[in-house]
Amino acid sequence: MKITGYLSEFSLGEIFRFLEQGQKTGCLSIKPGEMAGRMPLIPQTREYYIFFRLGQIVATTTSLDHQGLQRLIEQRGWLRSTTIQRLLPLCSLTDSLGLCLKAQGALELEQLQFLFKQQVLTPIPRLFSLNEGWFKFDANHPLPFEEMTGLSASPMDISLAGLRLLRDWAALMDKLPLPSSAIASRIEGQPPYRLNRHEWQVWEYANGTITLQEISDALSLPILEVQKICFRLMVVGIAEEVAGITAPSATATEPDLIETAEISTSFLEGLFTFLKTKTHTQAA
Repeated sequence: MKITGYLSEFSLGEIFRFLEQGQKTGCLSIKPGEMAGRMPLIPQTREYYIFFRLGQIVATTTSLDHQGLQRLIEQRGWLRSTTIQRLLPLCSLTDSLGLCLKAQGALELEQLQFLFKQQVLTPIPRLFSLNEGWFKFDANHPLPFEEMTGLSASPMDISLAGLRLLRDWAALMDKLPLPSSAIASRIEGQPPYRLNRHEWQVWEYANGTITLQEISDALSLPILEVQKICFRLMVVGIAEEVAGITAPSATATEPDLIETAEISTSFLEGLFTFLKTKTHTQAA
């Protein structure tokens, strides 16, 4: 089965949530498009491949030559290419290169964790800067044994952790919720993800009636930091932006009517409908 679409129709966060909740296995290809008016965080001519197994991300590459993980290992000076090639015949093709090298005593778990961070955690947050682009999910694409460390993680956890570490937000500034907007919960109960202290503090105000500027003032956090936190909560699908929030007038005799507009609507339902249609026409 192959599914294709455009990032202008479905955000990366929505695609990730669909694949995770559906426990999909296969390859998600992302081809950046043109971005007018600003410099992107990532090269526009490069295609990105994100591999899923049962809804979890297991590897990310920018090439299908199956040499990316080996290049990372060589760059760190941990193993030479010739050494890896000698050990490959000892590996099972149903396993991963990382765990194979660990089983042979060539790499430690801490080294695999570092490689997974470099391979997956570092590049994925930058993809959220894309406004235009094309994506394809191929459920029949074989998992790349040579690119896999043997580690995996939830797409939403990776998105949260990666965005926390992201230093350059220039290409994402237009996507941040406005200081005059509010943030509203989209779920029942508590978040299913591990939030940090400031994220929990902002989450407590996710009732759709308090502006980000008011949250900033109440928590003594810079407004930009509150905007970034709200963006992260929106990416993982537990909150949405509500625009048009106004402070009540002190002289009004009756409460002011507050016009609200949902900025990040529940595209997930539309995505399921869209993908269901595509499945009938593009089944591999």
